[in-house]
Amino acid sequence: MRRVILCCLVLIITFIFSVSASALTGGNTGLTGLWEYPNAEMPEDGAGRFGFTYNSPYQFYFLDLAWLPWLEINTRLSTFDTVDVTLPDAYGGTYGARRYMDKAIDLKLMLWHSKSPKNWIMPSIAIGVVDMMGTELMKAYYGAATWRSGNFALTLGYGSDRLNGFYGGIEWDAASWLTFKAEYSPMDYAQDKVSGKQVLEKLPSEKFNAGIVLKAPWGMQGAVSYQRGDEWAFTISQKIHLNGPIIGDSHKKFNIPSGFRSVNWEDIESGDLLARIKTGIEKFVRVRDVEMKLEESDENGRRLSLSYENYGYASHAEAMSRLLIILSAIMPETDSLLLIAKNAGIPIVKAEFPGTLLFDLRARTLRDEEDPIHSAVFSWASSDIEEPDSHVLASKAEHELKAMLVYEPRIDQTLHKAYMDRLNIDAVYRGRYTNGWGAAIDVRFPVYNAIDTSPITGLWWEPDLNSKIRIQEAAMMYANQLGRSGRAWFFGEGGYLNEEWFGANLWLRYYGKSGLWWIGARYAAMHDRDPWTFAGLTRGKLMYRYGRAQDDEEASPWRHLVWAQAGLHFTDLNLDVQAEYGRFADDDKGWKLSATRHWDDTAIGFWYIDTDIHAPDKGFTKAGVHMEIPADKWFGTWFGNSSAHIWEQDTMLLSTWMTHSGREGGVVRTPERFIGQLRPVPMRKNVSRMIHEYCTYDDDNTEGDKEVSSILEYIFH
Repeated sequence: MRRVILCCLVLIITFIFSVSASALTGGNTGLTGLWEYPNAEMPEDGAGRFGFTYNSPYQFYFLDLAWLPWLEINTRLSTFDTVDVTLPDAYGGTYGARRYMDKAIDLKLMLWHSKSPKNWIMPSIAIGVVDMMGTELMKAYYGAATWRSGNFALTLGYGSDRLNGFYGGIEWDAASWLTFKAEYSPMDYAQDKVSGKQVLEKLPSEKFNAGIVLKAPWGMQGAVSYQRGDEWAFTISQKIHLNGPIIGDSHKKFNIPSGFRSVNWEDIESGDLLARIKTGIEKFVRVRDVEMKLEESDENGRRLSLSYENYGYASHAEAMSRLLIILSAIMPETDSLLLIAKNAGIPIVKAEFPGTLLFDLRARTLRDEEDPIHSAVFSWASSDIEEPDSHVLASKAEHELKAMLVYEPRIDQTLHKAYMDRLNIDAVYRGRYTNGWGAAIDVRFPVYNAIDTSPITGLWWEPDLNSKIRIQEAAMMYANQLGRSGRAWFFGEGGYLNEEWFGANLWLRYYGKSGLWWIGARYAAMHDRDPWTFAGLTRGKLMYRYGRAQDDEEASPWRHLVWAQAGLHFTDLNLDVQAEYGRFADDDKGWKLSATRHWDDTAIGFWYIDTDIHAPDKGFTKAGVHMEIPADKWFGTWFGNSSAHIWEQDTMLLSTWMTHSGREGGVVRTPERFIGQLRPVPMRKNVSRMIHEYCTYDDDNTEGDKEVSSILEYIFH
């Protein structure tokens, strides 16, 4: 208790002499708040943190994100050092796990956000749930209110179950690099039990926690605190924000290339102007199949039409924005500009801009702060659109060869080795052809493999994680428009679709006006692959039973999936909600609901599957997270380069799983990957944001969209 009083005195003295600064910090589990308890604040939209906390006997590995402007989601892996759990093996025996691990999801919903930093009358108010899915060992509900004035914040709240009643705490930002936090914690640790064993063997002697958080300029934070009256806790975390580079504080900064300047029409011939544009694009923008035409008419006045295909950026909006910027540096005064974006040689979206936009980009001014391209019109590019046909810029990067390192970790509490991993070198080929065709080949060479796939102690349900050199994927892909409207599409692919499946996928899609909604269907025929050969297929159906994968030669190896699908796009949030119903890979029938939030070329989504075969003791089958992270979000921060490569990953968050239910088969390229960014509505929103960023770039304001709002504001705005 004396230590807590001393810490509080230090906090008060520091507050008196402190400077005004404010930066949110996370608690032990990663959720924004005090130490053990959440407050009513959350990071700016698209921001969060990942890190690790050691608070013996608890350890937390977490990833926290403001997934919506009013919804914070914290996913974490908890480890309890004092619990040795006896678990069943594949043959009916038992063995002991050294430590128990538990996956969990925490949510915080912002009901009301206090906009004024000096408002002591109306606080921010939030409600939430801790450990809402899986084993729910620490499940609790809470409500909190936080009053903030400058560098001081006061939180009062109430929690159920493990949170055990009323709690409160204070936070002082003594400087931009230092925060003090103290809380009253009535936490009921007696509820922390695994298989009847109490995690915290000695209940706390104190109900106060206090400590400091040290903050680095690049977003890293380190915290040390004295908790429960007898234990020091340590946390290290790194801030992330998906509106810009994930790590770091620098945004992509567009600059008009030196050596280019606009001219007057009377000073240059049209052929020479097109040649200058071609040179500028070749030098500064990574696009191919560029075709241009200058025309003059009574209807459109002077107009430049330009079609292109992006090959160098994960963001299609970035490719279009860079084209606008280079054109603003070269073009004389013009009345209108038409840009047509293609993929695999197919025109998908067209954007018509007023000529005044090029003048604004040269001056880096905004006529409309809310919508810099308010007069632009984005629409589907129909199949019979008249494309420009002169001054062609030759195709680039049709064939891409590369080698890359692939790291595969596996974490499972039921194994002798809870953490196992494999390191591979992948030889990759990507073919981007015209007329809708494409190809992908990926051969995986394991160079280090510590993953055990044996029946008793290993990952017997993932036999492909052996040390064999195997084809990861090898497929041909095709896409094309149906009809002349540009809204109806056919997509198909066939070959080795991933490490488990050989087969084909067929999609039909019809998109509503500007891509705000769509309906469609998917049919797939899948054949099990032999996990112990380079490219072989099984003789029958691959079954997982008795602790091992077996080739059941009496069962047909072909599986047929049929789904009806529909999607809805929420423009203000750049959020896609998708519903699918039909037959999954193991003949189980049901539905999948997913919600994916996009930050241009970055996406984080959550999915939920409910079929007629449920997970044990659950009312549904599976749930997980989907991630799309561009390579330049990681490496562009330091090297300043852009890349078209996007890392995709689906991770199951449900603690219990079913081997033969909720499986969706293999996919190389979904319609969302082919056409998603290029739909007129999201394309317009993302180009507008990039143009705004270009015209208002500020070295002191680099964290992207800092908006935090409440669900009430969103509903009634």
